[in-house]
Amino acid sequence: MSRVIFASHGGLSKGMKDSVSMIVGDLAKDVETYSLLPGQNPEDYYLELLKEAKESEEQIVILCDIKGGSVHTALSKLAVLDNVMVFSGMNMGLALDVVMKSLGQNLELADANDLIEAAKEGMTVMNGMTSEDDEDF
Repeated sequence: MSRVIFASHGGLSKGMKDSVSMIVGDLAKDVETYSLLPGQNPEDYYLELLKEAKESEEQIVILCDIKGGSVHTALSKLAVLDNVMVFSGMNMGLALDVVMKSLGQNLELADANDLIEAAKEGMTVMNGMTSEDDEDF
């Protein structure tokens, strides 16, 4: 099983873990969260996690809230390590898929690309009670 970390500005990461737990129960019990709060520096968490990752062979999968944000910018530097994979754009679908897919196995790059595509496909817009998919009916 991979070590899964939800990382965000504010309490989003904790809320995401709570929401994922509502669906998958104890399967999410080992998911870790990192919440960047006012006055904190994400570089401090990066340095802590860098040391842990270098000393471990366990895969670490990090889901960050927003691409290019300070959390993602700091933690994405960990991706130079072979045992670390960093995602941006964390959402409920991606979080659920990562938790489920990482049970008992490491994620491969092909898995990561499939997870990103599935997360994209889970996004729609509705207006006037129609959506892009309603054209088939």
